[in-house]
Amino acid sequence: MSFQYEFLKRLVRMIGLKRMWGGSVDELLAKKRKQNATNRVPALRDPEIQVVRTEVMGFPVLQMLHAGRAKKANLFLIGGGMVSAPRPGSVKKALRFAKETGLDLYVPYYPLCTDYPLTKAYEMVHATYKAMLREYAPENISVLGTSSGGNLALGLVAYINAEHLDTPMPAHIMAISPGTCVADEEEWRRMQELDRLDVAIPAQYMKDAEIIMRCGDDSVPEYMIWLQKGDFTNCPRVTFIYGFDETLYAVAPSFERAMQKYGVDYKMIVGKGMFHCYPVFPIVPEAKEGWRQMVELMKG
Repeated sequence: MSFQYEFLKRLVRMIGLKRMWGGSVDELLAKKRKQNATNRVPALRDPEIQVVRTEVMGFPVLQMLHAGRAKKANLFLIGGGMVSAPRPGSVKKALRFAKETGLDLYVPYYPLCTDYPLTKAYEMVHATYKAMLREYAPENISVLGTSSGGNLALGLVAYINAEHLDTPMPAHIMAISPGTCVADEEEWRRMQELDRLDVAIPAQYMKDAEIIMRCGDDSVPEYMIWLQKGDFTNCPRVTFIYGFDETLYAVAPSFERAMQKYGVDYKMIVGKGMFHCYPVFPIVPEAKEGWRQMVELMKG
C-alpha cells in the first residue's frame, strides 16, 4: 500500500470517525438530526452541465444534465447510513462523475430513517426511477449507490419484484459497499472479525441499524432490512465493490449466494486492504484507481 494510504488510515483512526457512529440509537439519531438541520442542497454551476432542482414526493432531486440530454442516465444514490443527508462535497463528486461518464445524473435526497421507516425511502427512490423512465429507455438507465445508497440501488430490484412488477428493470446496478443488516450468526462472526480492520463503520452499527431503519414500524418488509434475502428475479447485471478491510464485506458471500440462486450476471470487486466505499474517496492512489475503474464500468 502507498505511504499516502497508510497515513490516511492513521489519520482517520486518530480523528475517531468510527466513534461518530457509536452511542445509543437515540443519541445517534439526535446527533444526525442536528447535523441534517444545518445541511443544505448546494447550488451547483458548471459550464458543461445544467443542474436542475426538482422534487419527487416533496423531496429534492438534483438533475445533472448534459446539453440536449445524454442518451444514458444514472440514478446516483449517495449513502449515509440512512440517517445522514448527502453532503455538498458528495454532491459535487456526483457532478464530477456525470462529467467523466457522460451520463445524465439524478441525485435524490431520499427520506431518512431519522424520521421515516425505510419503506418511505424505497417509495421515493422508485418514484424517482419512474420519473427517469419518462425520459430514458430502461436499457439506458443504470443505478449506482454507495453504502446505504448501495443497498437501495440493489434493493430497487427486490422492491420492483415485491410491489411493482409493471416497472421495467434498469440495465446495470453498481452497489458499492451496500449497507445491509447482518442476517445470521455466520455474517455476524465475519463482521466482528473485520471490525478490527475497519476504520469507519463499527460492526455494532449494523446491529443498531435494524432498529433505526424500522423507525418504529414493525411492518417494514424483511428484504429491506436484510437485502441478501430479497427476490432478485430478472435482476440486471450487478457490480459489487467492497473494500476488504470493511465490516460490510462480511455480507458479500451472502449476496453472492443470492446472485447465484437467481442466475444474476454479477461481478464482485474487492479492493485489497481498502476501506468502506473507497472508490468515491479518491484521495490516495489506490482509491483513485477505484474511482477510475468505477467510471469506466459505468460508461458501458
